Amino acid sequence: MEQTAIIKRSASNFLIFAACAFILWIFAAAIDWVAQLVRLSSPERLPALAASIVSSSTLQAIVAIWLLTAAVAIAFPKILTPLSTTTTLMFDVGYGILGALTGFGIAIGLFGGGWSILLRAVIYSAIIAIGFFAVRKWLSKEELKTYGHNRWTVAGIIALISPFVLLWG
Repeated sequence: MEQTAIIKRSASNFLIFAACAFILWIFAAAIDWVAQLVRLSSPERLPALAASIVSSSTLQAIVAIWLLTAAVAIAFPKILTPLSTTTTLMFDVGYGILGALTGFGIAIGLFGGGWSILLRAVIYSAIIAIGFFAVRKWLSKEELKTYGHNRWTVAGIIALISPFVLLWG
């Protein structure tokens, strides 16, 4: 798949999920406000939800899975063809989830809940995008088809990083 098509698709997924998450948070805040008026909710409910989103390890798991899948696809290019659909889907969903966290982060930040969700989503998104471009620049398509030294080095580095992101990301 062409690099510009991947970028466009990923950016679209990111923006769509971000917009939906932003709207979802606004709806949830409105419903929570009404629930507080009739004493079915407390003022701490929405801030507690925001805190749980920030402390969730789901984002770390997604990034770690991305990294390990990328390492396998780089190390074993013959597996790349069967994995291409799965990898594409995972990339799309992953950027969608980062977009959703961004949308939540913007809404939570605008309504006084802090900016840490947005900051974390933006940092992970930037790291993944930079890594994608670096691997594409460093490893040509010909290098991926052969069993050259650079391919194994990149795959090894990425594979070693993935558990660290899962544990301490």
